[in-house]
Amino acid sequence: MANVVFRLTLVFFLSLFAFTAQTTGIYISSSSTFAGETASSWESFSLDDSTSLCESQLLSAGSISTNRQAEGKGNNSLRQTLSGSDYVIENDVEIQGEFRAFTDSSVSAQSAALNQNVGGIGDMSLELQGREGATDAVQEARVEGGLLHSQHSLSAGEGITASQSTLIEGQKGSILAGALGKDNVMVARGDFEGLGCMKAELESTTKGRASTMGTAYIDGAQVLNDKTFKAVRANGLSQGMAVSGLRMVEGGLGDFDVSVVNIDWAAEGSNSYATEKKVDDSAKPRGSSSSYALTGFRWNQMNPNIQLYLNPSDVPSGIKVESAQRAITDAANTWDEAVAPSLFVDESTVIIDDGKKVVNPFSDDYKPDGINLNGFMSLGNYYLALTALWTDLSKRDGYYSIIESDIVYNLDFKWTDDEKQARNTGKLDLQSVALHELGHTIGLGDLYTLNDGDVRKYDLDQVMNLYDGPQRTLGNGDLAGVQEMYGSKVSAVTPVNLYRLYGYGDHFYTTSKEEKQIAESLGYLYEGIAGLIYPNQIQDTVPLYRLYGLGDHYYTAKVAHKEAAESVGYKYEGVTGYIYLTAEQGLKPFWSLYGYGDHFYTIRELDRQVAESVGFKYEGIIGYIEYDKAIKY
Repeated sequence: MANVVFRLTLVFFLSLFAFTAQTTGIYISSSSTFAGETASSWESFSLDDSTSLCESQLLSAGSISTNRQAEGKGNNSLRQTLSGSDYVIENDVEIQGEFRAFTDSSVSAQSAALNQNVGGIGDMSLELQGREGATDAVQEARVEGGLLHSQHSLSAGEGITASQSTLIEGQKGSILAGALGKDNVMVARGDFEGLGCMKAELESTTKGRASTMGTAYIDGAQVLNDKTFKAVRANGLSQGMAVSGLRMVEGGLGDFDVSVVNIDWAAEGSNSYATEKKVDDSAKPRGSSSSYALTGFRWNQMNPNIQLYLNPSDVPSGIKVESAQRAITDAANTWDEAVAPSLFVDESTVIIDDGKKVVNPFSDDYKPDGINLNGFMSLGNYYLALTALWTDLSKRDGYYSIIESDIVYNLDFKWTDDEKQARNTGKLDLQSVALHELGHTIGLGDLYTLNDGDVRKYDLDQVMNLYDGPQRTLGNGDLAGVQEMYGSKVSAVTPVNLYRLYGYGDHFYTTSKEEKQIAESLGYLYEGIAGLIYPNQIQDTVPLYRLYGLGDHYYTAKVAHKEAAESVGYKYEGVTGYIYLTAEQGLKPFWSLYGYGDHFYTIRELDRQVAESVGFKYEGIIGYIEYDKAIKY
């Protein structure tokens, strides 16, 4: 008797113009089984009342095919999950603004395919991810305050392959493509801030060795190409390349960051070392000590002694070669003086050598050569300067090892080595820009790329923030960041106030008066001084890490707890200060409690009792801190 196949067609049409509610939730779940194997489809929609959605779904023996169209405006979320016997595909679209999306998908127990065309104006994020066994491929695209159009696809079955063809125009945009395989992982990222345009054609696959490839452009300049990817994955080694720089944009300055990494599991290093962290001896730095961002890359030698080179060709007119050498040397020494180890070589920090060729990091000829080169060239775009990093991806103490850093200063702008002239004429101060770029060289990230709600973004006293004029000294955040990575010099230090604030269901703690004032301006209420902690590390103290996620600030002195919080979506915001892990005479325990989505910390017994009485759960002591003896606790 012949097999009989039953087919069922489901058609959904939802026009939500008539609904009075702001959003409507819709859930569609279906599955089809044949010969003991099942294919499943699950969809979730949170739709604005101005959005329409039309979907048809065809179920046959062991397979499901779906066609969906949606368009509208407002806040909308479209989520889709397809699964078979050994894989899962997830497709998430989040929009605040106008959009239109067309999606076709098919799924069986053995394989699946999804193709999607999405366009919109406003804030939008797209994420397409596939997992098959222990392998994974992903494509992401995001825009804030602009336009995004993307065609992306994903196939599963004997490996995952994902691709995107994306155009982004707006104030802030980013793309990501990555593949996780059995032998290696390869990830490419690119982002910009400040009015600009990004185009990307990227593909990632887990078939064979995991690989990512393609091209990307920012403001018409190519920032990724197939030769970049080939160089990074050459010889099956763990290594990576990153480029960042400033852009001149309408209304001021913007930035960009691009990176490609390949991690080979067999080659991954596991050595570690500890560097002594002491306290800072710099005079009168400015801004908040929490205002810094780390890239996760660092020179992992005890004393890196980085040798810099300067190609004298094309040094701008009006600047002598020796003056350029001195400006870059002074910038390097500024970082060196903030830490215990020797970051840069002490004598002949910058060697003039016209035999070292300056290469655009975006060109096909760029590859690692073991030389840390500074030089000038016309880039033909709005980037003030570029810093490119190479890493072999060996890891120590949580940091990937930098093995080379090159800096290119853009000749399309006017430069000077005279600080006064820079202030009066608008020319770029070479020493100030070199100080910022060398911050990238040693592992610090930009602050102006952080989210708008992050208070660090607005601390312009930091060198690692926007260039808004000459700045040849480090801010408190610059100091704290470099000292967290490399350790600081010895000096006497006294504890400072740890302020406590509350707002929006969140307790927030900071030693910075500037952050306190910003939080108060955003609606947080000041609740007093929680205790006293050290702004720099002294003997027997450890960092108090600060993280934020899910509407909650979380503080911990344990690296394992920090990493666990990051794994569930918390974002690391830096070191708040330094506390003791063991009880010492004259210290009070700093208790941690949790309730209603909020972490609460106190040294007051009454505070703890009241919090527990209203439903907070006591989590233990995170450390011990000083307190003002004149205040009754």
